[in-house]
Amino acid sequence: MKGLRFLAILLLASCLLPLASSLAQGPTRIIFLHHSCGEGLIEEGDVREGLTARGYEFYDHGYNGDGLRDADGSYTGRNFDVPDDNTDPDGIAAVFAQPLHDPPDNTFSHLMQYDVIAFKSCFPTSNIGDDAQLNEFKGYYLSARDRMDQYPDKLFIVVTQPPQVPGSSDSDEARRARALADWLKSEEFLGGHPNVFTFDFFGLLAGPDNFLRPEYRYDDYDGHPNERANREIGPLFVAFIDEAIRSYSGGGPRPTPRVAVETVVPSLESPAATAPPSADGVLDDFESGIDAWYVDVGEGATTGCDADAEAHGGATALRMRYDIPSDGWGGCGHAFDSRQDWSGADGLSLWMRSDGEDRWVTLVVFAGNPDDPTPFEVGFDVGGDWVRYTFQWTDFVKADWVGDAGLPALDLAQVVSYALYADEGAAGAIWVDDVTLVTAEEPPAGAPAPTGEPVAPTEELGEDDQHGPICGAAALPLGVLGVFLVARRRGK
Repeated sequence: MKGLRFLAILLLASCLLPLASSLAQGPTRIIFLHHSCGEGLIEEGDVREGLTARGYEFYDHGYNGDGLRDADGSYTGRNFDVPDDNTDPDGIAAVFAQPLHDPPDNTFSHLMQYDVIAFKSCFPTSNIGDDAQLNEFKGYYLSARDRMDQYPDKLFIVVTQPPQVPGSSDSDEARRARALADWLKSEEFLGGHPNVFTFDFFGLLAGPDNFLRPEYRYDDYDGHPNERANREIGPLFVAFIDEAIRSYSGGGPRPTPRVAVETVVPSLESPAATAPPSADGVLDDFESGIDAWYVDVGEGATTGCDADAEAHGGATALRMRYDIPSDGWGGCGHAFDSRQDWSGADGLSLWMRSDGEDRWVTLVVFAGNPDDPTPFEVGFDVGGDWVRYTFQWTDFVKADWVGDAGLPALDLAQVVSYALYADEGAAGAIWVDDVTLVTAEEPPAGAPAPTGEPVAPTEELGEDDQHGPICGAAALPLGVLGVFLVARRRGK
């Protein structure tokens, strides 16, 4: 039995070793096959710059007439001769059905010169007329996936198609378009295929009606995502590719599908309603997952935000792993679907620990206009043991980089999100669990039992728990759709 188990481990290692070895030999070479929507994502979302800053070489290929661009963004004057310039599902299947030749003389052979192959269809794919066509599209992707299975030394990233706009589609087509995107990121499509990953571009762009979100449109007849869409989603694409490469080459789990969570961003004209917190004051115990949590990361930084079994209470905590350059930023945040009213509480408590080293952390609460919230922050050291850190609202100070903009003081009736940011120039990991609103009178019902650390906001913090001077952090606006907007205003 031990011999069989050892053989199984060897077989698994042999599947992962080729890519890991390839990535170790030099810069990982990424190719992205796309059309105009991909062009907008690359140019307006700083995709090439983001991947280059992480040490990758990023190449892309648009229409045959545009051809291949090399790692510095220069057009090479040659193309991969994509059959009929077709990157719809049937075109993708045709490309992956081509023979592999060296030297390359067809599209598939050219793509296979790279370590990571990403590809997408364009928004006309979302005009799915009936269920038969939906199943046909699935069949095309399955045939392409069968070919990917033959090359475990390559990593393939399927990018779901963008949604359509109301003037060019209807609700039934849009519903089927959502079904295709959901299927491509499902266990049914990805399960058992460790070198295949899906970035849900559709899920980030589409609203609850399955059409391109109004704030992401040029108009109701042009399906191309606008600059705002590309600016906000580009960094998420970069982070997803980076995490996919790291997880596959390291044999770890897939990137969590947090980038595919449906989020509604309220407009200035129609502000979000204010919602009270839960009756017991618990904001996050992570027992039901981390779907509401998002990563905010600056250029050159790496941040991972995932559920972890090393919990303080229950079975799950949140783990934030990070590697932040000097003058960079990275963190994880919880964005609420509607503004929260925390005015009935006196403060906020979190159970936290680090990977063993003292780690400086900035806790930020964002309040006010959901489209441009004001950050209020407090900085403190987190040690290697689980400790309950409790802060009064008076501990939070408006971020100095905001200046006179936004709210003059923290308005607890208009909280839109909160986040944790790592220190600049640091690398490590922290865990957080049982985030709770507290009152001065007593801990809320269901709060973790005291262990000698401060419990109520009015109590004195112990010597090891004193929070230090305020540390600047980039803001995380409401939802994934605005995750980098305020950070850009900061000049990052």
